[in-house]
Amino acid sequence: PSTAVPRLQNDSWGKQYSHALFKAMSHMLCIGYGQQAPEGMTDVWLTMLSMIVGATCYAMFIGHATALIQSLDSSRRQYQEKYKQVEQYMSFHKLPGDTRQRIHEYYEHRYQGKMFDEENILGELSEPLKEEIINFNCRNLVANMPLFANADPNFVTAMLTKLRFEVFQPGDFIIREGTVGKKMYFIQHGVVSILTKGNKETKLSDGSYFGEICLLTRGRRTASVRADTYCRLYSLSVDNFNEVLEEYPMMRRAFETVAMDRLDRIGEECPPGPSTASSAPTPRAYRFPTP
Repeated sequence: PSTAVPRLQNDSWGKQYSHALFKAMSHMLCIGYGQQAPEGMTDVWLTMLSMIVGATCYAMFIGHATALIQSLDSSRRQYQEKYKQVEQYMSFHKLPGDTRQRIHEYYEHRYQGKMFDEENILGELSEPLKEEIINFNCRNLVANMPLFANADPNFVTAMLTKLRFEVFQPGDFIIREGTVGKKMYFIQHGVVSILTKGNKETKLSDGSYFGEICLLTRGRRTASVRADTYCRLYSLSVDNFNEVLEEYPMMRRAFETVAMDRLDRIGEECPPGPSTASSAPTPRAYRFPTP
């Protein structure tokens, strides 16, 4: 063994560098001290120093590699961390199993395994970029909805920037009859049932909207709305509704025309009683009685 290193003096440079690399990696990776044990105090202390430096570098390498792997899909990691908190919350409050399952399914459909602080992201962008992203994200909603397809693009953009995305599960009551209306809804995907006092159901699906009557009349809901499937909706609050329509009075009249027609239809399906709706013509694109 003592003649191993001197014998390298006459070997090729490839073998010499290979031996030097092996010796350095043995120290730096902290897996040993190489082929030869240190001889003398100088070699002992140099080897220990090399091992300490190697252990530190190895720990830093592992830490940076772990951070790199986590940063490759930070949104999924954020979702997992959030859902762990939800699981601990459900366990702490001892929620029943069916409720836990519904919560789990809601998170799966609402976030689809990824979580973003979308409001903060959009808030940091310029207005043109924000509007461009929102218009792109809601392109299917705009394409499927005659109200938006035939409207002023500025009105569509103003409306879309006020919308809030929501998810409802099958059987959820999105609107209950008799409650005070604070939102209207646009259906991006899903099927809902409109339930009137006459127990007659009317189905609405992609491209429809409902809930505007209360925002216009400032009254209570005239019917209930139940989700039949998983529904991906966009909601618009009454304050934002009035704010946008103040700038576009023609669109307010369009909403009012449809609302009056729907009130007439609900009145025909319900038992006789006082009616507040006028007899307005039925627009072809909107024939469904909704609250």
